This record gives sequence, C-alpha cells and structure tokens, in this order.
Amino acid sequence: MKKAILLWFWIFPLFMMGQGKHDAKSLLSDLRKMQEDTLKVNQLHKLGLLYIDSDSSKAFFYNRKALQLAQKLQWQEGIAQSNFHLGSVYNVHFSYDKALVFFKRALATSNQRLLGTAYLNIGGVYIQKSDYPKALAYFHRALKIDEAIGDQKGTAKIAANMGSVYYGLQNYKKALYFFDKAAQINEQVGNEADLAIVNRNRGGVYNSLGQPQKALACYEKANQLSVKRNDKALQARILSDIALVYFNLEDYDKAISNSRLSLKAIASGAEDKQTVAFNHGVLGDSYLEKARKTAVNRSFLDSAMHHLKGAVQLHKQLRSTRDLVYDYESMTEVDKLRGDYKSALKSYENSTLYKDSIFNADNKETIKNLEDKRAIERRDREIKINKLELEAKERQKWFLLLGLALLGIIGAMLFYQSSNRRKLNKKLFALNGSLAQTNEELDQANKIKARFFSILNHDLRSPVYNLIHFLHLKKENPELLDEQTKAAIETKTMVSAENLLVSMEDLLLWSKSQMENFSPQPETIAIASIFNDTQKHFESEGRVAIAFENPEKIQLYTDENYLKTIIRNLTGNAIKALEQTERPTIIWKAWRENNQIFLEIKDNGPGGDDAQFKALYDDREVVGIGTGLGLHLIRDLSKAIDCEIKVRSVVGSGTTFTLVFANSK
Repeated sequence: MKKAILLWFWIFPLFMMGQGKHDAKSLLSDLRKMQEDTLKVNQLHKLGLLYIDSDSSKAFFYNRKALQLAQKLQWQEGIAQSNFHLGSVYNVHFSYDKALVFFKRALATSNQRLLGTAYLNIGGVYIQKSDYPKALAYFHRALKIDEAIGDQKGTAKIAANMGSVYYGLQNYKKALYFFDKAAQINEQVGNEADLAIVNRNRGGVYNSLGQPQKALACYEKANQLSVKRNDKALQARILSDIALVYFNLEDYDKAISNSRLSLKAIASGAEDKQTVAFNHGVLGDSYLEKARKTAVNRSFLDSAMHHLKGAVQLHKQLRSTRDLVYDYESMTEVDKLRGDYKSALKSYENSTLYKDSIFNADNKETIKNLEDKRAIERRDREIKINKLELEAKERQKWFLLLGLALLGIIGAMLFYQSSNRRKLNKKLFALNGSLAQTNEELDQANKIKARFFSILNHDLRSPVYNLIHFLHLKKENPELLDEQTKAAIETKTMVSAENLLVSMEDLLLWSKSQMENFSPQPETIAIASIFNDTQKHFESEGRVAIAFENPEKIQLYTDENYLKTIIRNLTGNAIKALEQTERPTIIWKAWRENNQIFLEIKDNGPGGDDAQFKALYDDREVVGIGTGLGLHLIRDLSKAIDCEIKVRSVVGSGTTFTLVFANSK
C-alpha cells in the first residue's frame, strides 16, 4: 500500500525556544507582584506557553486571562497576541477550526512579525485540513512579510512548509526544491534545530522517489542533529521514517521492528498522535504484506486489521484526510484476503470518499496558477502604488489650502470629547471589574468555610461526645463503676481519643492542602485502606457489629479525604440510628458491575420515610444544627467527586445507602 511520510511543520507560538524554559513557580510568584499592565499580559502568555503541550486547561486559562486583561487595558497589540496564543493551543490539541478563528483574529495587528507568524500558522492549519490551495496562499503572504523585514529564519521556515504542501500534492520535484532552499538558509544562519527537521523531510521525498539510500543518508544527518539537541520527539519520528524505508524495500520484519521502537521512543505523557497513527499504519501494511507472502496467514491479517483500525481512529481525530485514504485502501485489501467482500466494499467506498475530497479539479487548477498569480499581484501592486502617489500629490495642495483649518478645529473637539469619554469608561470598567471579583471571592470563601466547618462538626463530634460522657460519669457517679468496668471504659475512651487525634490530624492536613482552592485531588486508592481506617475510627463502638466485605479488592480513582469523610459520616449516622436496636449490625460492601464501582452501607435499624432523607437531594432544604447537616455534607462532597448517591429505607427493616462511581481508572 502507498504510505506517505509524516512531515514536520513549522507552527510556532510567539515565544520561541531561544527564550529558554521558565519555571512555573517563579513565573507565578512574579505574576502575583505585578500590576495590571502590559508586562502582566506578557507574563500570562509565558505561563500559557509553559503548559501548551502538557496541560491544555492551564494553557487556555492563562491565555484567556491575558486576553481579558489586554481588553481591559484596551491594548490592541496585546489582544492580537492573546488571540494568537489561544489559536496555538487549539492547534496543538488538533481543534483546527477553532485555531483558525483565533489565528485570523490575530491578523488585526500592525506588528509585521506577528502578522507573518499568524499567516504561517494559518497555512499550517490548512495543511492539516488537506486544503493545499489555501495553505499555499497563506504561506505566500507570510513569505512577502519575511522577505520585506529580512527575516532569514522565517523565510527558511516558510520554504520548508511550502515543500510540505507540494509533498502532499505528490509534486516531489518542487517539494525537494523548497526543502533544499530551506536547508541552505539554515546552514548559513547556523539553525541546527530547523536543519534537522529539513533533512528529515528531504529523506521523506527521496523515499517517495524510490531512492532509499539517499533517504537513509538524510535520516542519518537528521538523527545526529536530534541526538545532539536531545530532541526525543524528532528521534521517534525518524525511527518511523526508517521503518517506512524498510517497508518500501519489502523488509517487513525490520519495518515492524523500527515502528515498535518508534512507539517506545515517544516520551511518557506526550500526545504525539500523528507519530503513533503513522506507526500503526506502517505496522498494519507490513503485516498485510507478510500475510500475502505466507499463504494468507490469518494471525498476520488480524494484526494488520488491528493496527489499521488504530490508525483510522487517530487519523479521524487528527482530521488527516490524506492518511485516511491510505488506511482504508489497506483495510480493503485485508478484507478481500479474509474473504469478507461486504466489508471490503465498505472500506473501498470510504477510501474513495476521502480521496475525492482532496483531489478535485478546482484544487488542482488553483494550485497550478498560484505562483503565476503572485507574480501578477507584485506587478499590479507596483503600478497601483505609482498611480496613488501621483493622485496623492495632486490632492495634497487642495486639502492643505481649504481643509487644514477646519479639520484642525473639528479634530481638536473630537479628540477632547473622546479622551474624556475614554477616561470615564476606563475608570467605570475597572471599578465594576474589581467589585465583581471581590463579590465572587467573598461568596467562594463563605462556601468554603461552611463546607469545612461541616466536616469538622461531623468528623469530630462523635469522639468528643464519647470522651465527655465518660468524664461526666466518672465525676458525678463514680460508685457505679467497679474496677473491671472502669478499666473497660478507660480503654474504650483511650481508643476513642486516639481516633479523635487521628481524625484531627487528617482534617488539619486536608485543610492545609485546601487553603487556596477547596477542590478534589484524585488519585488511585485501595478501598481496603478506607475500610481499615473506618474500622479503627469506630473501634470504641463495641455495641455495634461493623463488617466490611471487599472480595474483589477494589481500587478507585478519587479524592481519598472526600471519600473518607463521606464513609465516616454515613457510618456515624448508622450507629446513631441503631441506638434502640437489638443486635445492631452495619455491613459495608464494595463490588464492580457494568463498568461501575459500588460502595454500600446497610444497617438493620428502624429505617425511615423519604422526608428524613430530603436534605440528600434538595439544595433548598433548610440546614440546622443536628437536622440534616450530615446529609447536606454528604451530598456536597459526593457531587464534588462525581459520585451518585442513592438511599433505600424501609420502616422497621433498616436503611441502605449506595455510592456509585464510574470505573474511569
């Protein structure tokens, strides 16, 4: 099957590699000390760039903050930069339509370097969408700007991207011309980072031209530079390129070996979906060819279809139309060898559909004329400039004689009026923003305090009550206690006090971690450890038999402190409900069913009606001391960790609470 190399495109944010890496803590520390001015906007941009690959939510957060501040300051250049950075985040995370929206908003700038970089990024997005005419048109616009300002590195980047366009159109001669031009410029300016990428892309062209030895030589140059710069991502892609060379040489075992090495070379946590998808495609095609050479080996065909489906899934996420054509062509061949002609026909139809969306007559005609159009535009622009200069000189003398005085008076009045209005609007906007922020912070602080004191009330009240009860009994009725009873109660009280100390330490540690932001911090925890903690916490409740059933040794991805607080409150409520019950029993169970995890507490107490549990579901239910506060707490904490809570109570038969979690980990 025909397989195209996965080229590397030059799509960069404004802050380039030369600025060095920033430490998030130091940037945040400096940010808190800054006033709301243009420097703070740039600091927010740096924070957004720091998380652009690793944490998209933080990258969006800081860049949106920068945009809001730039709009508040009415700093047009900052607004354009913020839109550009938001477009970069969407682009890195494959949301190409949204990336285009923000990149095009960034074009509203007088900064030529930013304008050229925005054109370059827009062209790169159109390459990803396989819209080559638009990609080439925007690269030409970027090239005009970089040539005008004398930016050699930028010119080299654009030349390399144009080579990528022609490679996608299978015009390898022109692709090699632009890659060679980019390599020459990068060698002159000593730009080793881009030179490594260009050599890799040159290797891809030679591979497509059927010159594997030249391709391997280019890959070797690229690999030496990537090793020198410790560029793991580029090394992973070079291994995938070498796998493709061996595939074309029909050495399918080496192709499979290098593809698997490439997958292993991708850094842990990196989301290089393009390289992963490409390797799956090469693996699928290699197993397909091995099956053909071994009298249609069924296991090879199964492996081929497995990897091709993985490639299709990722290429759909990446919206890579060209690669989907190749994937479905290969799947057609696999289905034919399996004898599944119905599936083969469906795969063939999908391949044809994607192919028609790329190569249509209008696109080919547009590409053919784009370069001639640029030359014509340059000539027309020069003629138009000369004509405008002559007309401007003629009009100038009349405007100077007749309109100078009038325009001066009107301009002064308008400027004065506009200046006053702008100052007043700016002050009003700042006051409104400050007031809204203050109200939001106060509301959040009150909610946090209420939630935290609810936790303190319910987790500490029971142990303290047991301790006070013993002290009153010892002081007021010592004659009721013989030595054996006294020793038993002292032991029980000591255990209760120790549990109280452990609970206080847990809550204090938890409160310290939640000082700035009262939110869950999920991790993988063993339910057995939560059950053990609960058993120790209620050791002093000797009258109630508490059992824990966890035969599957369930593990759950959630916030340990939130879950621990919920379980303690439910257990404490059950113990109170069993005060008048003979042979009181509480049973905790944990099991997995239908891709969900269930935790259940069941008691044999008196039960109750729906009204007693209204606070568990109704946010408007009135909260008072000792009336529904525990259920409100359980309700709020359950919502915070995405846990659904259900209750089933029968009067005279007991109550059952069930916690339902999605099995996400």
